Amino acid sequence: MISGLCIALVGIAGAAVLPTDTMTLSWTHTVEGTPWEEDYAIRDGALILTEARVKRSGAGMDAPDGAVWVRGWWHYAPLLPPLREVVLANSSFAPGYTVCWAGQCRPLKAMIAAGSPVALTAMTCDSSG
Repeated sequence: MISGLCIALVGIAGAAVLPTDTMTLSWTHTVEGTPWEEDYAIRDGALILTEARVKRSGAGMDAPDGAVWVRGWWHYAPLLPPLREVVLANSSFAPGYTVCWAGQCRPLKAMIAAGSPVALTAMTCDSSG
């Protein structure tokens, strides 16, 4: 990592520091059953939501103006300021999130036990590798 920062998942039940400064978070909307994806990167010590994708509209998840339809997904760049953290519900009553980085994907529940919120944030990388 050029910045010395990695993306971390921090919850009451533990933490996981991913050896990367970029990742994709994906999930399926619990009401509509629609896949959703968000790409995050660390810039200047904060999380930036660089792109989001949704398969179709419904239940308050319409793609915003300017979204582009590409290969079966609405793609758009959310206009958000840099974020200190993104809090994920990590509910034990829903299918949950999948976290992808460096060519691999894992269910969030396999990294941090479900049942309490998990914060997605920037953290110093473990240099012991």
